[in-house]
Amino acid sequence: MKSQGILPFALTSVLITTLSVVANEPPITDLAFTPEAKHVVAVSQSGIHVYSWPELDHKRAIRTSALNLHCLAFSPNEKYLAVGGGAPSEEGVVEVFSWPEGEPVTRFDSHKDSVRSVVWQDDVKLLSGSIDRDIKLWHLKKETNAVSTLKGHSRSVDSICLIGNGRTLVSSGADQSLRVWDVEAGSLIRSLNQHTKPVNALRLRPIRDGLPMVASAARDKTIRFWQPTIGRMVRYIRLDSEPLNIAWTNDGDRILATCVDGRLRVIDPIEVTVTQDLPATDGWAYAIAVHPHDHSAAIGGINGQIRRIENFIAPETKIGIQIR
Repeated sequence: MKSQGILPFALTSVLITTLSVVANEPPITDLAFTPEAKHVVAVSQSGIHVYSWPELDHKRAIRTSALNLHCLAFSPNEKYLAVGGGAPSEEGVVEVFSWPEGEPVTRFDSHKDSVRSVVWQDDVKLLSGSIDRDIKLWHLKKETNAVSTLKGHSRSVDSICLIGNGRTLVSSGADQSLRVWDVEAGSLIRSLNQHTKPVNALRLRPIRDGLPMVASAARDKTIRFWQPTIGRMVRYIRLDSEPLNIAWTNDGDRILATCVDGRLRVIDPIEVTVTQDLPATDGWAYAIAVHPHDHSAAIGGINGQIRRIENFIAPETKIGIQIR
């Protein structure tokens, strides 16, 4: 893949480096760094693709039977990669691959609509949220039926995250609510309803002292900060563009929001202020993954763009772009 040179950007001392261009690819819907943090994995309607980091050279594609991929997650023991997607209104699929081999391990397909979010509970159990309004718990040793199903959302479940020891799940989606579940009991603990439009994303703050904190981003242009174990909304910030996805920095001191206007907002969750407002993609910025060892991030957007942002906390930020 050929470098296209370095272009100066007029605002906030940002430099944009164009690494490669191939037009008209489907949007990147999710991103994750590999366990050794030397590659980033992207999913989209075109499947699973692996890129080197920080060069963003395309290394390989992993064949999948699932259509229209929306999400991915690595298992805690780093041995498996799970992806979710499916055919709208027909089938929702979670497919698990060995890592780093990329060989198929199992396929779960009892959702009735596309899978929008996956999260691992431990090394052999994972959960998925779907447009069919259900959340299912799966076990790698049971290849056909879900271990259990959580029902309660009235519309699509678009994001899920586990808190504490993995017994408590927080979910959100198109019904504008956050719901807190006891996974082992299969029961709803509480609903949180302060958002006024569908919720796009949930993220758990990295482990810190005190109660777990979860951030939610919604179409009402707010990011809200919650202590879900006690049902409390701590604070919120309203942006001037809808946040499509969010990610915490590794120290939990900032949260990054990718937005409809193609920009990245870096937010102080204590002062609830935007500390950086940076160009991210040419159009909607759907996906973000923060590197586990430094202040760099991969951002995915429309037309298959993947951008590398380095030192996003620093006054001068460098951005690299790849359009597959």
